[in-house]
Amino acid sequence: MKTASKVTALALAALLSAGSVIAYAATEAAAPPSYETQKEMLKTADEALNAVTKAHAARLALFNDDIDTAKARLAEARSQFDNAEKGLNDLTIGDTEDPSSSAKYLPFDMSMALTEDFNATDQNKAALQKAYGLMQTGSKDDALDVLRLASIDVDVSAALLPVASTAEHLQDAQTLIDQGKYHEANLALKAVEDSVVVRSYAIDAIPQQGNIE
Repeated sequence: MKTASKVTALALAALLSAGSVIAYAATEAAAPPSYETQKEMLKTADEALNAVTKAHAARLALFNDDIDTAKARLAEARSQFDNAEKGLNDLTIGDTEDPSSSAKYLPFDMSMALTEDFNATDQNKAALQKAYGLMQTGSKDDALDVLRLASIDVDVSAALLPVASTAEHLQDAQTLIDQGKYHEANLALKAVEDSVVVRSYAIDAIPQQGNIE
């Protein structure tokens, strides 16, 4: 299993290159989240990203009536994802916007942006530059610590793929292709793409990974 942290620091880079920086604006303390959190940045799953990209490639191949390529791309998607529910359980999170759901999700792509309620000053330039440098070298957890210590708040957004339904849709697509039901197979693959959800978290409310029963 390989994980890739795809944290985008473009917002920080743009601010620094433009010579403007963001400083903390005092606000009322936010209510603590209703879910378990972690200090570390979310870790992403290459297997989930692979499933989404290969499912899309298989759909394109079906559209072009290239059945062999569609089968190949689908096989590639399944080869890494079949054991996701067990092998990647330490990366799963629940949907914080739907606590009643028992679905497990895998983060596969992430971005990071400064919140909108900040005013530009020169006070935290050093902290922002240090955090950006750490992100560039892959030290995401250290970058978060720098931002937290400097009281520079950010929003962390993650694209999430549901584990169980994705495995089911990929299985269905393969069965339908084997049966020559290409339109139905395309719909099963489209369901993989449609199942992706995007959630945003405050810097101190990153959900705990691997705590889903």
